[in-house]
Amino acid sequence: METRGATSTLRELIALAWPIAAGMLSETLLGLVDTKLVGGLGASALGGVGVAAMLMFLNYSTIFGVMRAVKVRTSFAVGEGRPADGVRYATVGVILAGLLGIVVWAIARDIRPVLTLLRIDPQIAPYARDYLAAVTYGAPATCALTALVNHRQALGDARTPMFIGIAGNVVNAFLSFGLIYGRFGLPRLGIAGCGYGTATVEYLELFAMVALLLRDVRVGTATLPYRAAARELLTVGIPTGLHFGGECLAFTAFTAILGSIGGVEMAAHQIALATIRTSFLPGVAVGEASCILVGRALGARRLDRADRANRAALATAATFMAACGIVFGLFGAAIARVFTSDANVIHIATRLLLVAALFQVLDAFNVVLRGSLRGAADVRVTAVLGIAITWTCVPTAAFFLGRVAGWGALGGWCGFLVETLLSSILFARRWSHGAWRRPYETQPEVALVAAA
Repeated sequence: METRGATSTLRELIALAWPIAAGMLSETLLGLVDTKLVGGLGASALGGVGVAAMLMFLNYSTIFGVMRAVKVRTSFAVGEGRPADGVRYATVGVILAGLLGIVVWAIARDIRPVLTLLRIDPQIAPYARDYLAAVTYGAPATCALTALVNHRQALGDARTPMFIGIAGNVVNAFLSFGLIYGRFGLPRLGIAGCGYGTATVEYLELFAMVALLLRDVRVGTATLPYRAAARELLTVGIPTGLHFGGECLAFTAFTAILGSIGGVEMAAHQIALATIRTSFLPGVAVGEASCILVGRALGARRLDRADRANRAALATAATFMAACGIVFGLFGAAIARVFTSDANVIHIATRLLLVAALFQVLDAFNVVLRGSLRGAADVRVTAVLGIAITWTCVPTAAFFLGRVAGWGALGGWCGFLVETLLSSILFARRWSHGAWRRPYETQPEVALVAAA
């Protein structure tokens, strides 16, 4: 019986995880397509898009973290047998995310002071300013869309957002190309045209997802008041958003420190980082699937199912990422040569990929346990631990080992190794001994709000 249950859980986990991973890849491709399309405008335009993308993600990271609460609360509602209340969470999430997106749009109207403060090259600064000002017209849609995607995934429908994202990439390629270079009867707008094209696609995707939400409204009757839904979302969303934003800011500081060490070190870092995304994104997707299954299990007051979902996710992510780690370790030099012919860059990137090979399994535990704890709504302690560990290990290692000790990018990546080790140990203990477990062990009728 236990074996049958484990097999069923694993099957459900994979069915959720692979479309989530494909959807994440689709989001990544959207940025890569923009980068490719502006290549014809020159190196300065490419650099401008890169700077704008970094600043945009820094703004979005906290909002995306807050919207993870829609997934957590909806999953619990599904497990408790009230999926219609998930519509309330999604509706409140869309409104909140849209308002936050308007804030992002307002901030991005003219970022010249920020670019000056960051000492961005004057040749690429105008491109960064124009692209960011254009693409953030879609910020309200981008933020609202993530709330609806989290809602659909929590309902068990991870494929529809994936297909919508893929279709959006196709439309973006044609629309942005036309607006950049004045093709297909569209005006020639240069780099701003790329931003307007991407923003338009975000609204098209949002309209498609809103249509699905309206269908769900007609199917069931929600009983949860909007005010209660907002309160429950913010209880989970604020700590999660701070966690996401704090870690993103730490990684930005890490990147800035490496950039100050030298171009070769930075190039090697970018190559290694782009490579490990092939294992990291699927690992994160498994963690998101675990979040959903844990939330459903606890909604049904079944702690045993939550533990089983977490074990299945850990085994799946660790197996996949360990296999990727072996490839990184054995073929690091060959992988680096795909990106560059510079011998120094290849040498450093190969060493970075060896470090990556060492922390792949640890990173699998890290991302899955974070997802599982979020599914259990144990987000406050997790956020404090995550932010503290990341800031202690990542930018600190880049400065002291990378810059002061002269280890370069390798010193910074040693910080990744220590960060994943500490996070894995502390999050594993939190999962197995955390206070969130007590209501489900002693009083199964207590709701998720009590556990939070």
